[in-house]
Amino acid sequence: MINSPDGAALSQTSDPADASRVVLVVHGGGTDSVIATSWLNLAVLRLWPFARSIARRDASAAVYRLRFAVRGWNRTGEAALRDAHWALATLRERHPGRPIVLVGHSMGGRVALLTGGDADVAGVVLLEPWAPSDEPADQLAGVPTVIIRGGHDRVIPPATTNPWIARARHTGARVDETLLPWAGHAMLRRFWVWHRLAADGVESILAATQAEDATGTRGPHERPVSPLLSEGS
Repeated sequence: MINSPDGAALSQTSDPADASRVVLVVHGGGTDSVIATSWLNLAVLRLWPFARSIARRDASAAVYRLRFAVRGWNRTGEAALRDAHWALATLRERHPGRPIVLVGHSMGGRVALLTGGDADVAGVVLLEPWAPSDEPADQLAGVPTVIIRGGHDRVIPPATTNPWIARARHTGARVDETLLPWAGHAMLRRFWVWHRLAADGVESILAATQAEDATGTRGPHERPVSPLLSEGS
């Protein structure tokens, strides 16, 4: 366990000695809550099997789960974004030069899409992301962005996310989207499908990164940083 000074924590699901890539799994939360987050909160536990599934698929990946200090987004998301930037800095220190893939659910998806332009982030997998229509998208220009949503999501209905996805495509995000018509926000129905698709998304991002490295077509991130990202730094 790795703890931040602000109350966030990282738990490692897999730790191969020769890890060649890193995956950070980010749980969801509420709109407003300053209650401290526990590893036993349902939103946190829900992402544990995703981390396990990704680790089983890729034995060379170091897989971590981030636990936010508090449960809510709380207007600007400052605390959640601060926790995410701390986690990314910690992973860069522990695994220098390794590509990082972010996997986020709901509020964790919002955090992942906002930090997707950070250094060493190879791509993002967004599970039922909370993506308001006016959320910044420029930071994902050129970034592989896998989006998996449920057609029966009553917490974040697909129609509320469609405008942001359209803007992300327009600004150059490399979007690969899957809509599961039978699925809801909790990702519990046919959970094994969710786990497989999330692991597929991580695998496809890393394969693309590896191919670009081999051909020399992948360069450093040169993307606009949103004011919200700077605020959470």
